[in-house]
Amino acid sequence: MAVETETPKTAPKLPYAANFQNALPRILTYKWRPGMLAWIFHRVSGIAMVAYIVIHIFGLRALYDPVQFDALMSSYRSPLFKIGELLILAAVTYHSVNGFRIVLVDFLGWSPNQKRLFYATLGLSALIILLGGYPILAPYFLNFN
Repeated sequence: MAVETETPKTAPKLPYAANFQNALPRILTYKWRPGMLAWIFHRVSGIAMVAYIVIHIFGLRALYDPVQFDALMSSYRSPLFKIGELLILAAVTYHSVNGFRIVLVDFLGWSPNQKRLFYATLGLSALIILLGGYPILAPYFLNFN
């Protein structure tokens, strides 16, 4: 008695060959919807905060040496670090406001209003970033003589 072997079901064939040259045009022509953008921004801001925590922990090693600590604190006053500080403010602000949006959607069932909630999240985040970023960047643009 012969044993029949079944072939596994395969996924439907893609209308294009999956490689980098074909993927890039499809990514660029993808219709980005607010929900997908909210998800991407949430992930990127989370990764940025994790990277900041790692850098911050390595910076805390300077607490044991006063000379190294003073050098580190003076480097934090440079414009490059102030821009980084503004980016961290943006990441934390968007991540927290979007997290609140997710709570509203998950626990209150506000899913029909997701597009409006996403735009409200962006607007509130931009307002907080502008208000919080002003004291960070103002000393570089205002000259108090």
